[in-house]
Amino acid sequence: MEKLKYLFYLNGAYEDIARAEICSLLGAYGYQHSVSGQHPQTLLLSVSGTVDPSVFSRLALSHRVMAHIGSIEPGSGVLCPTDYAESISRKSFSVRVKKISKGISAMDEERRIATCILDGAEHASVDLGSPEKEVYCLYAGEMLHCGITIFKSNPKEFNERKPQHRPYFHPSSLDPRLARALVNLSGARKEVLDPFCGTGGILIEAGLMGLNAFGIDIEPKMVEGTKRNTLHYGIDATTVLGDATRLSEIIGGIETIVTDVPYGKSTVVEGSRSEMYSRAFVEMSRIVRKKLVIVVPAELDFSEFGLVEEQSFSIRVHKSLMRHIYVLVSQRV
Repeated sequence: MEKLKYLFYLNGAYEDIARAEICSLLGAYGYQHSVSGQHPQTLLLSVSGTVDPSVFSRLALSHRVMAHIGSIEPGSGVLCPTDYAESISRKSFSVRVKKISKGISAMDEERRIATCILDGAEHASVDLGSPEKEVYCLYAGEMLHCGITIFKSNPKEFNERKPQHRPYFHPSSLDPRLARALVNLSGARKEVLDPFCGTGGILIEAGLMGLNAFGIDIEPKMVEGTKRNTLHYGIDATTVLGDATRLSEIIGGIETIVTDVPYGKSTVVEGSRSEMYSRAFVEMSRIVRKKLVIVVPAELDFSEFGLVEEQSFSIRVHKSLMRHIYVLVSQRV
């Protein structure tokens, strides 16, 4: 099968998670891939076959995805015509250069690359207002990595879904970009369960990606709050009152589990917090069929709960709080 190259412009705040999110999604949909190059906020992948655009539309931590047409040295303005001529010929286009590294004039490079394209693509024309094709170049690693945009994220949509804009608000809720990335790290194709669903941030992102979303929480106010929030975004999620330490009595099995465990002082806990975690994690390992993505406030060894760590990431929330993200599989599968 033909290998195609894709260029990704990554969110700088979560670069490691952004790379893992892309690879997890491609793997979930059966696309074999390998890293061709990586630089700050830049990832270049070789992928088996043409990726369905709906896969890229799920991404949370990639600003843009481009079909790679070449990597060139600044000042050369030379791109091989075979890389872009068929895509741009007889179309209008624009060129944008994003400087991730310093040391070049973006405007000068845009002019050089546009001239190169006009020389190589038959009957192409420049249109800076509403072009049919956008050539987007990332300057990183002392090279300009160029591609034709096939997906770009809409920051406004994520901002409109921030916790403070939902009908039911709680300050501990995850940012929607991170919540969506967690779902994608699980490789979910059909369904997601959040057994500590809180106000439904993970369920909202799962539902908006067309996944079946299931939520459980031990607090009635959280269950009602989640229902209000998911309905507000037009999501038909199933949310029930229940105890995460007794999951196998509530649900027989689930494709993936994605959750941010409760750790605030006001959280309802029967017994000690560590005992609650232990019982819940064992129950999760019993019902999950594929992967789990679990966020906890401290580093943990999940092997004693029947779970095997595949990847982990750490995020500083503020001076006294870290979020540790674990991608896990059950030994019982």
